[in-house]
Amino acid sequence: MIRKVCGLLLFWQLLLCTQYQESSAAAFTPRQNRFDKDEPLRTAAPTTEATEGTTKVESGLLKKCRPCSQGIKCVPQIQCPAHVRMESHEKPQICDLPAGKFGYCCQTGQNHTAPRPANTKERRSGLPAILSPSVLEEARRNFEHLMHGVAQIPVRRGFPDFAHGLVFHSTAKDDVHNFAISNSAIEQVITTQLFGQKEQVPLDDFITNNVPTKFTETPLAKHCQPPPICRDIQSVFRSLDGTCNNPLPQRSLWGAAGQPMERLLPPAYEDGIWTPRAHSADGTPLQGARKVSRTLLADVDRPHPKYNLLVMQFGQVLAHDISQTSSVRLEDGNLVQCCSPEGKLALSPQERHFACMPIHVDPEDEFFASFGVRCLNFVRLSLVPSPDCQLGYGRQLSKVTHFIDASPVYGSSEQASRDLRAFRGGRLEMLNDFGRELLPLTNDKKACPSEEAGKSCFNSGDGRTNQIISLITLQILLAREHNRVADVLQQLNPSATDEWLFQEARRIVIAEMQHITYNEFLPIIIGPQQMKRFGLVPLHEGYARSYNAEVNPAITNEFSGAAFRMGHSSVDGKFHIRQEHGHIDEVVNIPDVMFNPSRMRKREFYDDMLRTLYTQPMQQVDSSITQGLSRFLFRGDNPFGLDLAAINIQRGRDQGLRSYNDYLELMGAPKLKSFQQFPSEIGQKLARAYRTPDDIDLWVGGLLEQSVEGGVVGGTFAEIIADQFARFKQGDRYYYEYDKATNPGAFNPQQLQELRKVTLARLLCDNSDRLTLQAVPVAAFVRADHPENQMVGCDDPNLPAVNLLAWRS
Repeated sequence: MIRKVCGLLLFWQLLLCTQYQESSAAAFTPRQNRFDKDEPLRTAAPTTEATEGTTKVESGLLKKCRPCSQGIKCVPQIQCPAHVRMESHEKPQICDLPAGKFGYCCQTGQNHTAPRPANTKERRSGLPAILSPSVLEEARRNFEHLMHGVAQIPVRRGFPDFAHGLVFHSTAKDDVHNFAISNSAIEQVITTQLFGQKEQVPLDDFITNNVPTKFTETPLAKHCQPPPICRDIQSVFRSLDGTCNNPLPQRSLWGAAGQPMERLLPPAYEDGIWTPRAHSADGTPLQGARKVSRTLLADVDRPHPKYNLLVMQFGQVLAHDISQTSSVRLEDGNLVQCCSPEGKLALSPQERHFACMPIHVDPEDEFFASFGVRCLNFVRLSLVPSPDCQLGYGRQLSKVTHFIDASPVYGSSEQASRDLRAFRGGRLEMLNDFGRELLPLTNDKKACPSEEAGKSCFNSGDGRTNQIISLITLQILLAREHNRVADVLQQLNPSATDEWLFQEARRIVIAEMQHITYNEFLPIIIGPQQMKRFGLVPLHEGYARSYNAEVNPAITNEFSGAAFRMGHSSVDGKFHIRQEHGHIDEVVNIPDVMFNPSRMRKREFYDDMLRTLYTQPMQQVDSSITQGLSRFLFRGDNPFGLDLAAINIQRGRDQGLRSYNDYLELMGAPKLKSFQQFPSEIGQKLARAYRTPDDIDLWVGGLLEQSVEGGVVGGTFAEIIADQFARFKQGDRYYYEYDKATNPGAFNPQQLQELRKVTLARLLCDNSDRLTLQAVPVAAFVRADHPENQMVGCDDPNLPAVNLLAWRS
C-alpha cells in the first residue's frame, strides 16, 4: 500500500487515492491505429473513472487527498522522478492537482535519484577520492590513440551528409571552441570507463551519480568549468549567453549556452557511462534504426482538421531558441564520415572514427537499396565536461541558451549579437531588397551546402536559419519585429542611446515570444489539462509568483531527443504556395527548399509563404512521417537523401534515452507487457521491429499514443513537454510575468498588460510586406478555413496591438 495517502477517513481515502493512481495511469494508453479505430485497446479496466476536475468512485463518494505539508509542493509525478527508484513504502504522499489528476508531495525535487540518507554508508565507500596516476596515464594514452588512430575522411560538399552537418553549425570560432570542450569531456569519459573497469564499479552507481571520485587535483581538473562571477546580478537586461540568470553564485551557469542537458531518468548507456543502447532486453541486438523507421513510420497524408503549418514552423523556431547540439568533429573541424562514398557500406572498424554510429540499411530496403545505399552517416553528439568535476556518465550540451530568449534573432553570445547589430537606432542589420527588409546575406561559406552564387544564404542569430525556407520566413518576421519596436521606441524616446533601444526592443520581443508560446502555442500542443496541472497558464492581470531558484531550466535529453521531435510528424511534404485570392500558384517539395533560400528574393514570396503557413493544414502528430523527411532529407541535387525518422531513433540511443516503457512508469502508468496490448496491426508491426515492449524507443512509442484532449500529442510527450516548459518558466528569473522582487528588469503593470495583448496574428500583420497579405486569421495557429476561426483585416481595430506608449520615458 502507498504510505501516507489521504487524511482522516483512512479506509475510504486510502482506497480512493490508490484507485485514483490506477485511473490516472490508464490515461496513458497507446494510440489506436487510425485504420483500426473500432478495435478496443487490451488494457485492464480501471476501478475508477476520471472525468474533468473530478474522480468518481463506484460508491459515488468524492474525497480529496490530504494537502502536502507546509513548504512541500504537490507536483505531477514526472516532476518527482526519484519515485521510480523508490520502494513502495518510500513513495511520496499522493496529493490533488487541477484537472482531476493527482501528484506527489515531492521532497526530492527534479533529481532523477533520491539523495542517500546521511546516516547510510555509501555502497562504494572503498573507492579512492582521487584518481591514481596510473589510471590517468592509461586513459591519456587511450584518448590519444582514439584521436589520432582514425581515418580523416571528410564529408563532401553537395551530399546529404554535408547538409545534415550544417544542423550543428555555428560560427567557425565556436566550432573550434566546441571541439576543444568536447575533447575534454571525452577524455573524462574514457577515464571514467577505465576507472569503472579497474574498480569494478556497478553500472547502477554510475547512472545514479553515486561514484564520489573527483577529477580535482589531477590534470583533468582544468576541464572543470567554474561558475562565472556575476558582477551585476541586478542587471535589467538578461545576458546574451544565459549566464547569471540564477542569483545564487554556484548556479550562475544554469541555463547558459554550452551547458549540459538534464535528465528525467538515468541514462540507458550499456556501460552506464557512454556506450549506446544496442541490445534488446532479452540480450539480442536491437533492430537497426532504419528498419524500425520503414516498418512503423509510413508516409500517410493525414491533414489536421484544425491546425495549420504555423504550428509546425513556430515549433521549429522555438526548438532552435532553446537547443542546439553539437556533433563530434575531426581535428581540423571538418565533419566525420562513417560510410564509404555514396553510402555503399559502413567503414571498417579500423577506419571508423570513434564517434561513428552509422545507420545500417538492409539490402532489401525498398527505397535506398535501389541506389546501392547500405549505410547512412551518423555521428554521435559532443559532450561537455562534468559540471561538478566528478566521474560520471557522458552529458550532451546545448550550444545556445536553454531559455526562451529569442536567441535565433540575437545569438547566444556577445560577439554573435554584435555581428548582427546595425549600431544605430537599436536596430538589427538587414538587407534592403528593393525596399523590402530581408535578413542580411552571410559571409560564412559553411552556412550552406552549395557555393553557387545564386544560392547565397541568410545570416541570423542561429546557424540553422537556412535549413528550410519556411524557417527563414519566421526568422525574417522576428527580425523585422525587433526593428519595428526599436523604431517606435526611438520615436517615443528620441534621446535614448542605441544600446538602450536595442536592449529594450530585445526585452520586448523576448516577452512577446514567451507570451505567444504560453498563451497560443503550448495549449495546442499539450492541451488545457496539462497547462493547468503544470501551472503554465498565463495570468490575465498582475504578476506571477512561480520563480524557483532550485529549478534548473536546462532542457532534458528526453525533451530534446524525443518529445519535441514530435514536430517532424507534423511536416507536410509540400508547400502549396497561395496567391492573394487563395488559388494555389505553385507546389514546392520541401527537399527543394532546404538550404536553398533563393525563392525568398522573389518580391511576393515572403507574403505568399506567410499565407501558406496559416492556410495549409499541418499533418497530424502520429506514426506517419512524410517521405520528404524519411527518404529525401537534405537531398540537394542527389536522387536520395537521409531518413530523419531513423536519425531520431538513432539519436535517442546515442543520448542514452531509456525505453518508452520506462517513461510510462515515470508517469505512474503500468508498463506494457505484450505487443497484444496494442491494436492488432500496430502490435504486429512492433513485433517485427522490436523483440520486447521494453525495447520500444521513446520517440516511436510517443508517436503511437492517442492525442490528449485538446492537444496534438499523446500523454507521454505531453507530460515531458509540459515539464520542460515548467522548467523554462520556474527557472527563468527574467520570465516576462515576474515582478521586481524576482526580475530586475520587470515590466511595470501598464507595460505587462500591453504585452498580454500580443498575438501571432498581430505580428504577421505588422511585419508582412502587405503585397498579398492584407488579412490574417484571428487565431493564427488555427486553419484560416476553420469554422471557429475568422479572417480579420490587418487595419481592423479589433485586432489587438501592443501600445508602446507605455514605454515613453
